[in-house]
Amino acid sequence: MKNLFAHRLLKISCLFFTALLLTNLVKAQQTCNAFVGNICTELNAMYVKLDSTTRIAGVLGDATAENAMLKFARDNGINYLIMYDLQGLVANSTRATQLASLISRAKTQYGVQQVGAALAESQFADNIVAYNNSHAANERIDVLNVEREFWRSTTNRAAEFDATINVLNYFKNVGTANNLTTEIYIGWITATEGARLGDAVDRVLVHYYRQNDTDIVNYGIERLQYLAGASRKVKVIPIFSNEGPSTTDDAETYFMGNWLATNPNDKAFKSWIVGYNALTGNWKNNIEVIGSNWFLYNHFPAIYAAKPNHIISNPTNQTACTGQSRTFTVASSATTKTYCWLKNGKCLVDGGNISGARTASLTISTINAQDFTNYAARVISYDSANPTSFTSTAATLTATASCGGSSNNLALNKTVTASSFVAAGYEPAKVVDGNTTTTRWASAYSGTQWIQVDLGSISAVSRVKLTWDPAYAIDYQILISGNGNSWTTLRSITGNTNLVNNNTGLNGSGRYVRINGTTKALPAFGFSLYELEIY
Repeated sequence: MKNLFAHRLLKISCLFFTALLLTNLVKAQQTCNAFVGNICTELNAMYVKLDSTTRIAGVLGDATAENAMLKFARDNGINYLIMYDLQGLVANSTRATQLASLISRAKTQYGVQQVGAALAESQFADNIVAYNNSHAANERIDVLNVEREFWRSTTNRAAEFDATINVLNYFKNVGTANNLTTEIYIGWITATEGARLGDAVDRVLVHYYRQNDTDIVNYGIERLQYLAGASRKVKVIPIFSNEGPSTTDDAETYFMGNWLATNPNDKAFKSWIVGYNALTGNWKNNIEVIGSNWFLYNHFPAIYAAKPNHIISNPTNQTACTGQSRTFTVASSATTKTYCWLKNGKCLVDGGNISGARTASLTISTINAQDFTNYAARVISYDSANPTSFTSTAATLTATASCGGSSNNLALNKTVTASSFVAAGYEPAKVVDGNTTTTRWASAYSGTQWIQVDLGSISAVSRVKLTWDPAYAIDYQILISGNGNSWTTLRSITGNTNLVNNNTGLNGSGRYVRINGTTKALPAFGFSLYELEIY
């Protein structure tokens, strides 16, 4: 009996310490989706105009405008983009290709996690599904956003509201079948409308279009109370407007455009959530605030155009062995500021082996394999002369070769060429940037395709590691050449079903290494590779 009891005690102790170890590992990786108003939230959103009007410039198809919008999103911690002008989208059109490239870059390079389409009619949801079905996962739209201002009706508001509910119900059915979230933007509602809306949609965006943040939560507070009348908890996101006197479509009024000249956009939600948290009432039990939203992106550049980047020192790349500690630092000239350290685009939280996530210095202690990745710092200035948010350049933590194991990656940051690439954002160089999760090369959709790296000099090659996108190669060859013209086969692979191929035991020497894809896993697409490593 004693031995049996001791055995059980030992088993329980082992389970306890294993659970404790797993808990610490989870803590080491803890992040929040978005950081706005000095708190972690699920979403930090903004609307984006894709097509130009006489008053507002669109961004789609304009590389300079697209890049400026994406940079603004990253600098300001925006992780959700709601896009206008997607009604009637044709799945395989030039416009769809432009959109796919924009969405992919947003998601893989700029920290965007969700993309929504603002639509008014039921049939437009079918267009979005058709588009999604013809594009890769990181090129797809995630949210069906209903934009119908039924409260403005001057003829038959009840009929217009019923029509809106019908659109929502259709979107909900489409969303359930195709893994899409549904939401609606609202202005002024009645108690009956609030309860029905809360039951009909996944989340509700409520406008708080004011000229400043003074007592902003109490602007139409009854709307939240009406939404709380639903039969389930309603997810809510307040919307603020950056329009100013020269940019609003309403000639009689304007919103926060002027206020933003001396206040960071983070402050609007910070004031709102502080006010919301101070409210009392049982109705709050049926409301869940999940983030912040801004209408409309396109005016932000005008507000911030002359504001300098206050980040004066960026974190630098570092190497380490597992078990060691490293500290990344950033410096800002802002007097009053907040920090958010990002790991692969998500905001870190102190705990486990992470400390300093809200300070100028991020420390990673007892480094493990999951910590070898990219880090950047978002710094939000509250200085009235420069109330802006900027994100530093990313720094990479890599494993030191001398720690043991394999030698240096010969392909890292070398010159790469390919038979083709499908669009901007999928260039061949993406496969040697050290990022195995978010940046990738994607070939044209037809035929055999290849990608090759120039090692710079004749080198011995014993291992080639490939990290594929789901558009991987079932059959391919690893080729090597001394001059880039005549090739020798190092290995032919057939019947591959894995996304990570660690080809060891190779024996060759050359300056150029080529991956020649012959059979595609996804026949409708090309070949797509996150990383090509050579040892």
